[in-house]
Amino acid sequence: MRVLMLLSNAFRPDARVYKEARTLLKAGFEVSIIAWDREQRFPEKEEVDGIKVIRTGPKARGKRYFIMDIRKFWKSAYKLAENMDFDVIHAHDFDTLPLGVRLKKRKGAKLVFDAHEVYWEMIQIDVPSFISKIVQMLETHYLRYVDRVIVVNEYQKRFYGKKVGDRITIIMNTRDPVPVSEGEIRKIRTKLGIEGYLSLIYIGALEEKRFIKELADFADTVDGVKVIIGGYGNCESYVRDMAERKKNLIYLGYVHPETAVPYMMAADVIVAMYKEVQSGRLATKFFDAVSAGKPLIASDNGELTAKFVKKYYLGVVVKYDMASFRKAVETLKKEPDEIGRMGDNATRLRKIYSWKAMEKRLIEMYTALTSP
Repeated sequence: MRVLMLLSNAFRPDARVYKEARTLLKAGFEVSIIAWDREQRFPEKEEVDGIKVIRTGPKARGKRYFIMDIRKFWKSAYKLAENMDFDVIHAHDFDTLPLGVRLKKRKGAKLVFDAHEVYWEMIQIDVPSFISKIVQMLETHYLRYVDRVIVVNEYQKRFYGKKVGDRITIIMNTRDPVPVSEGEIRKIRTKLGIEGYLSLIYIGALEEKRFIKELADFADTVDGVKVIIGGYGNCESYVRDMAERKKNLIYLGYVHPETAVPYMMAADVIVAMYKEVQSGRLATKFFDAVSAGKPLIASDNGELTAKFVKKYYLGVVVKYDMASFRKAVETLKKEPDEIGRMGDNATRLRKIYSWKAMEKRLIEMYTALTSP
């Protein structure tokens, strides 16, 4: 059985997409991805751990030209897909859904819509309200053609359930614990030069409104604290430039999903600061904390992440501003025993939040979808 995934980033790889694709590969599916290389700097064709990746343009010209550029991506991706054989189209996020619907009509394949977030809700902080309303209307229209919807939490299930009924599967952004020895952790700590420091880490999308630039600015402002940032996105060059100037800021560059957890296990505290609000969201950083057994500094934006941090005593919840963040760091620096206690609390949640459970759901969904 052949699966074609559609993705609006270059798959370097994208952590969630990688986990899902690898799960399907292990279950006997063939998986290909058509990805939008917005920077036009990655191989056009590549095989990543058995996943066939085809990248196409155009080169993105910024938010102002996004609608024109993504339409060019859809056109290019459609031409590529026309010459491919597949049984299932797996569209990641709303910005590939129109392409997925068009390919379904052309090829007669099943269509899975993987809603990483409620897209119109995510963008409303950046665009006029009428645009987010248009996106919501368009999504409702395209959902009529979808055979199955994947969501990341119960809030999304309730939201999409009103439109597609019971054709929904929850696949959370969980991770499984990584078997890493104490010796390997010490090697990472030595490599990073963080022994004797309180180390803060963020690995993920380096995008605006995720406290990325603020975190880079924060480095070197509190004695005995080092900041580690890994990933890629529109704040990447800013972080790289700051890391060259600041001795206590470490930029890891791109970090493969399978090596991200060991880095987080080597650090002391994971940063999970988000300005935007997506109701019912458990941020990926929450699952990172559970997998790595580390506490969080989370923003108090009303989401489940902040509520769970408080409920399970997994870290500290603060306002999305530098003063509150600094105060939290200074407090944690004085209380290493509390950091250990919070990390132990995170570890205890591994039985509930594991990727093995999500793998089972994904395979069951695909088996039902592709059965005669």
